[in-house]
Amino acid sequence: MGTPVMELVAVAAAAYLVQASVAIATGRHLFGDGSWLLLRLLAENHITHLNSNTWNDFFAGRLGSFSYQQLPTLLAARLGVRSLKVLSVVFGVTLFSFKPLSLVLCYRFARDKRYVLFPLLSLFAGTMNSEGYVISETHLMSALFWAALFGLLYPREFRWFDLAAIIIVSAPLILCYETMALFGLVLVGACIYRWRAIARSPREKWLTFGFGVWYSLGVIFALLAIIFPRDPTQRADFFKGLLFVFHYRHVGARFSWLVLILCALVVLVPAIHRKTLNLVIGLAIICSLAIPVFILMHPELTSLDDHIVARTMNASVPLMLAAAFLAVYFNLLQLDTAKYKRLFVIAAMLGICQSAWSAVASVQWSLMLTVLRSELRTQTGLIPFNGSLLSRPTLGGQPMRAMHADWPLLSLSIVYADEGKVQAILLPPSTSFYPFDPRIPSALPRLERFHIDYSRYLAALPKTSPYELGQWIDFSDGGDALPYETGGWWKPEPWGTWTTEQAGLTIDLGGEVKSDLVMEAIAAAFVSEKNPAVDVEVLVNDTVAGKWSFRFKGGAPEYQTYRLVLSQKALNKALPVVIRLRVSGAGSPAAAGLSDDARMLGLAVRRLRLLPR
Repeated sequence: MGTPVMELVAVAAAAYLVQASVAIATGRHLFGDGSWLLLRLLAENHITHLNSNTWNDFFAGRLGSFSYQQLPTLLAARLGVRSLKVLSVVFGVTLFSFKPLSLVLCYRFARDKRYVLFPLLSLFAGTMNSEGYVISETHLMSALFWAALFGLLYPREFRWFDLAAIIIVSAPLILCYETMALFGLVLVGACIYRWRAIARSPREKWLTFGFGVWYSLGVIFALLAIIFPRDPTQRADFFKGLLFVFHYRHVGARFSWLVLILCALVVLVPAIHRKTLNLVIGLAIICSLAIPVFILMHPELTSLDDHIVARTMNASVPLMLAAAFLAVYFNLLQLDTAKYKRLFVIAAMLGICQSAWSAVASVQWSLMLTVLRSELRTQTGLIPFNGSLLSRPTLGGQPMRAMHADWPLLSLSIVYADEGKVQAILLPPSTSFYPFDPRIPSALPRLERFHIDYSRYLAALPKTSPYELGQWIDFSDGGDALPYETGGWWKPEPWGTWTTEQAGLTIDLGGEVKSDLVMEAIAAAFVSEKNPAVDVEVLVNDTVAGKWSFRFKGGAPEYQTYRLVLSQKALNKALPVVIRLRVSGAGSPAAAGLSDDARMLGLAVRRLRLLPR
């Protein structure tokens, strides 16, 4: 390939490792779900599960990916590490390590080392655009996919080290992420090819057959998870996010797509047109440079929130590049050394520029944490979000609200408390998701083993009395529902309160219950001729209790009484009791042409109570 090209690729690799180190050092991996998953892992002392005791837990719980992401941190905690800072670093190193290690394995397995171009482009033009949200399982999925694909196309019999590597890579793919429905088909096809064209001995054929069965099961479970999702709203959000570049100002993603198009031009333009190819390379370099230039010129526009929706690129880009790689591998597409050089230059420049953007974003994340620490040091008790500096879009020309996603402030308040002495917790807006209710002492994560002390915070909390069975909870603007609401509720109105697509209630029953309870609600749903069906799934402590169905009928009463039996086992599973409402079919009056109200409305609740059965 030539020394200059290889040196440029080495610089890109070093730049990626440097930005990853900066991200880990600043704790950027705790953005989004990261901080809560870390605290929950440590508090419960086991691998986190997305849900529990539901019939589709097995194939929708992503247990394989969660195990790989969390096991090193769990082992460190069980071996006696008690520092939250050290455990956070272990967690970060784990999350950022999969893609570099995958590239190393791809290099080892590749028949032609130039093939590494494809997973390298997959990283720099694809998954780096959502690396602000590195906790997403799609990062693990795409990394393991490339290593598995290269391993299956390994032209010789598996040696013991290579066999161990491919087994380790393949193990979580059976329960990793819904995109395995597509990734798995590619791997099954690779197994078929290996069985027919590469495997010679009975040992190799049986191993290949075993891998094919394993990936096939992964495909089946992924399809089941898509058909019967754990949370239907997340499936809808994922599909909406496929076209996110048209709706979000994600500069890195937009220019990455342009770079990929220019790479395709390099492949398609005949080699004799050197000036045209050089022009294409120049345009690709300019596109790449625009990524760090934009964040330096407009730091206030940085948004890690955009990286959440950009995770759809973790499926689309690797699959597209996998198709290109297979075309080259099977000689359907010819690439000479000159074109490989040009493509490596483009990939390396994109990687350097993406790494520069990421390093700047980590600094901005660190600045947001500085503001958070200042709020936590100077106040006690619950800090209302709307009155805090973190609610501002920008502060001193730097982004603020788009750097924390609102709801993670609950867990970040614990992680970044000085010396583990929690004296204040930021309370996100009522429309946010609440992983725990900070107003109820028993709901706080149990982290005494890790030197987390809530005494100062608890002393500043107002005392509350347990809920009395039979007492109505009033959701009107003059009612008493606010202390029970834990995210997913719009502002109360004179008649009651609308939920968003997900809403929660935390109810302190004062201890374990002696029997099943009945939940009774006077409610309605946002149904109309254009939005005729709404279903509300009710979960008690993450256990499905039942479902309410709402259908549009002309002349039907607007509000009706709905009842549901809550089992004693589910109620006593965790105290205080957490009731979640998951709405399928939520809509907005604006979309239905009824008003200018653009809110996503789910369930309209007037009153609710719990009764002995």
